[in-house]
Amino acid sequence: MNRPRLRVPGAAVLLLTVSILVPPPTLAGQDVVESAAPRDPDLRLADEPLVRVGIVDGPLEYIFGNVTGAVRLEDGSIVVADEQSGNIRRYDSNGRHLWTSGRSGEGPGEYKGLRLLRNCPGAPLTVFDWSLARITELDLDGNVLGTRSLLAAGVRPYNDPLCAPDGRLVYTPWPDDMGESYEEDLAEGDLYRWHTTLESVEGDSVVTLRAGIPGAERFFIQAGASGPRWWGRDMVFAPAGAGVWYGTADDYELEHLDWTGRVIRVARWAGPDLTVTDERVESYREGWLAQYDDPEARRNFEREVWPDIRDQLPERFPAYEALIALPDGAFWVKTHAWLAAGEELHLLDASGVWLRRLTLPSGVVLDAGRDWVLLRQRDELGVPTVALYNSKPAADDETTP
Repeated sequence: MNRPRLRVPGAAVLLLTVSILVPPPTLAGQDVVESAAPRDPDLRLADEPLVRVGIVDGPLEYIFGNVTGAVRLEDGSIVVADEQSGNIRRYDSNGRHLWTSGRSGEGPGEYKGLRLLRNCPGAPLTVFDWSLARITELDLDGNVLGTRSLLAAGVRPYNDPLCAPDGRLVYTPWPDDMGESYEEDLAEGDLYRWHTTLESVEGDSVVTLRAGIPGAERFFIQAGASGPRWWGRDMVFAPAGAGVWYGTADDYELEHLDWTGRVIRVARWAGPDLTVTDERVESYREGWLAQYDDPEARRNFEREVWPDIRDQLPERFPAYEALIALPDGAFWVKTHAWLAAGEELHLLDASGVWLRRLTLPSGVVLDAGRDWVLLRQRDELGVPTVALYNSKPAADDETTP
């Protein structure tokens, strides 16, 4: 999940660093996997969730302020991170509250910036505090098993790290190039793209898997300041057993690095056309307006927000915005939010072969398995909720959505 960032100096001494600066890959000696997706989605989510948690008024353990993560455990229970309260809360498979752990602060079991990491070995639950750059491990009752500062290894992730099956963390550090080298040639409002680095850390050993990757697209504000671009491309990644998949959202393509930084596989697949058209832009605008019940809020959006979105249109939309790894090595590719007809997840197997295509209702994907999706949504009153949906074949409907 992306967050607004301010540049900060390095916070600790690096104990051991191994840099592997790999040159731009070629296809020689690599396994190139190409597959085609069907024209129509073959999966969609059920009309109603299996369980929904979140209410406007009542017991505090069911009221959310700022849900920043949620994971579904093997027993069907759901664990939710609410950053506003500093809480980790667990609910059973029927949505009944089981326990609350944590609060705002900097001590053990306290959090300043709250995220949940998925598929981490060694503990039932793993929490990442992005403000303190700290890992906390919890048992299934919410008790703290241990904490570990990433700063001790000189690691301060720019975005949330992800767990690999062997226990190492994969992350992108704070960009060395955040626009300074461009500033002499940039004017206010100009667009450019950060360069980012993909690294892994195991204990105190840090490995640079690849440097100079095209990262987030930004617009220049002034010296030392920039902002995210609407419909901007960004680098996304997902650890796997033999390394890490990553892509830059320029097209439907991912590369698979091994743990030395060597490209061992390239996956390509068919997806929705990325061309920016007037019809798609207008549909996107109407989708935004439909979220506002208040006429004044609609007018403010069209007057204050929409011009910035419209004026930053790229020639092509980003191909995707997230990868969601599954325990068996397969992974979902989350298409970018510009799709007006409904966002999608594309399932690729562990070798990069395209398998399935799932359409989604409105909401933010928090966790997913092969046949279920956990979404952050808002109810008809605008109340934050977490909802678990099963998927089903789209052919079960009279018409394919």
